[in-house]
Amino acid sequence: MRGMFASWGTGFITGALVFGTFSWAVHAAELSVPAIATFSDDTLVEGAARVIGSRPLTVVLSGENRQRMFTLADLVSVEQLVEQAGMERPWTFKEAGRPEKVYLEGEYPLVNFLTRLTLVNGSVVTGHVISAALELKGPTGKRKIFLQRQIKGTKTETLNDLVYLRTLRMPAATIADGRSISGRIEGFGTVLSVTALDTARGHVLFAHVADGACFDFGTLLPGRYDLCVLTDTHALAGLSDSVPPEADRGAPLQEGDPAAIDVKFPLADDFFNDRWILRLGGNRACAKALVYKRRAEYYEAARWTPGGFLWHLEVWTWHFADPDWKVDRRHILIRHKQKGGERNRTLLLSERLGAVTPGTQLHLQANEAPDATWHTVRTLD
Repeated sequence: MRGMFASWGTGFITGALVFGTFSWAVHAAELSVPAIATFSDDTLVEGAARVIGSRPLTVVLSGENRQRMFTLADLVSVEQLVEQAGMERPWTFKEAGRPEKVYLEGEYPLVNFLTRLTLVNGSVVTGHVISAALELKGPTGKRKIFLQRQIKGTKTETLNDLVYLRTLRMPAATIADGRSISGRIEGFGTVLSVTALDTARGHVLFAHVADGACFDFGTLLPGRYDLCVLTDTHALAGLSDSVPPEADRGAPLQEGDPAAIDVKFPLADDFFNDRWILRLGGNRACAKALVYKRRAEYYEAARWTPGGFLWHLEVWTWHFADPDWKVDRRHILIRHKQKGGERNRTLLLSERLGAVTPGTQLHLQANEAPDATWHTVRTLD
């Protein structure tokens, strides 16, 4: 339902909304990739690998405090590097609420890992993996592979007894030069930030901004990205119908879906008093709602936003689990602490900012034909 807008208001927040965990099991086989697993005991297993569950492979990158998500199609290889290994003594706290420990008899093996990923865009990233389970289906049957930050043995085992994944290689993956999304924005004031929602992997990226007008996201993985720009006078956004590949075959949105989502939306337990859904895109397997939220009265508001308010521009993803809609995730595109006297932004939407592919160079200008390029949604007041 591209181009469908709504100006839905929300009243006082009551109740709680159960957050759904949705797995597109119907299409799981399509996400399998050929893989070769090598274990610490030199065992080698070949087959088709897939992630078990709906959450992509998630890693907290070294030097960053945010999670990054990757699909198996993004990977050339996964390496589990031993960060620390040794025999540890079991212990317990001497008294509840106090740090003093009492060490017990015996030892057990403990191994901590760093995970190194080689990506199809040629980059290599390292960090700590959030525990994940994979299935490797080969000629001899299925085998589960666990990626963990830490493994712990028993008091009857030694370090040599622990068997863990050492490498997972995707022989069909090829490395291609990674491309960026970059551009220049003119006529909308000074550019403060540019963010992008990775529609395939479900996380938000931040561009490098220079000279108050230019932005560059650096090397990106293949896919489609919805962009959002904050300036000192405007917010510019794109909301496409692009969804993760697992949900790409979802049924189209129906005429009554906006009203049905609107019923659930006020039930979300949230910090913000006022919230509005501005636009809905995607499909019934992954509906994307562009949400504006604001709050003027909160703890230490006089310190952070004196005379003003805090506001967010977010994308919430939903799925239809008959007979109800359930919200899956929230992605913050803009978080702004607006002080008193600061100019209210005007939110504009443009299809040019939706489903942008790497290699694109954008040149956005305010004097472009407004009816064809820019759609005014509302003043963010």
